[in-house]
Amino acid sequence: MNTPRTFPRTFPRLYDDLAHLWPILSPPEHYIAEAAVLRGLIEKHFAGSPDQRQSVLELGAGGGHTLVYLADDYDCTAVDLSEPMLANCRRLVPEAQTVAGDMRSVRLNKTFDAVFIHDAVDYMLSESDVKQALETAAAHLNTGGLCVIAPTYTRETFIDGEVADDGTTTDSQELTYFSYVHDPDPADDTFEMILLYLIRENQTRAVEVIEDRHTCGLFSNAQWLKWMGDAGFDARHEEVDAGVDEPWSLFVGSNTPSS
Repeated sequence: MNTPRTFPRTFPRLYDDLAHLWPILSPPEHYIAEAAVLRGLIEKHFAGSPDQRQSVLELGAGGGHTLVYLADDYDCTAVDLSEPMLANCRRLVPEAQTVAGDMRSVRLNKTFDAVFIHDAVDYMLSESDVKQALETAAAHLNTGGLCVIAPTYTRETFIDGEVADDGTTTDSQELTYFSYVHDPDPADDTFEMILLYLIRENQTRAVEVIEDRHTCGLFSNAQWLKWMGDAGFDARHEEVDAGVDEPWSLFVGSNTPSS
């Protein structure tokens, strides 16, 4: 098993010293619809197969907010580069195995029925990064298995200047966050997501404002499909209803050779 990469200095704070905010700012219940889509894909893919408990690997699993809705029925393994996020995952999904590692290089020396990469794939910033992550997925997938890749945006779905906000209150704090995505250079393959966190302590009513910048990859549907093909997947693009305004854009593949 590979040694986890050392965090770069530019590692987003949400996955480092602010990881404790993740379950509050993006709670697990926000992922119910997406987990249902994944469950449906797994059930459809393995329909007619011998009745046995499937295994699922999520690369870039974060706090386990998707796996928590799958762990009752599947043997789940969570890989993430961020130890603080894996700590969140262990608290939420104690039955899942957790491994610290980089999705571009980690090797677990075992294979799974399904491999999933959610929005953590956004942090693959180049063709090389994406291909390495897909090679990792392929290396961990049983023959005839299912691979699902779910970037937040593709070239076709990206909305420059999109803004979102949310917030919640705990016993000790009032938390509000704003996200702003933009493309500083349309000629390259990245965009920037800027998160602002407003944290008000209930007792003192003092407000702390934190800026957290994330650089993310941005690629076209055609690029995703080509790179999945290069990694050995028979892939297709699907747009499905995941309970939000816009369809969820997925790249779904199997390593079963085409007939």
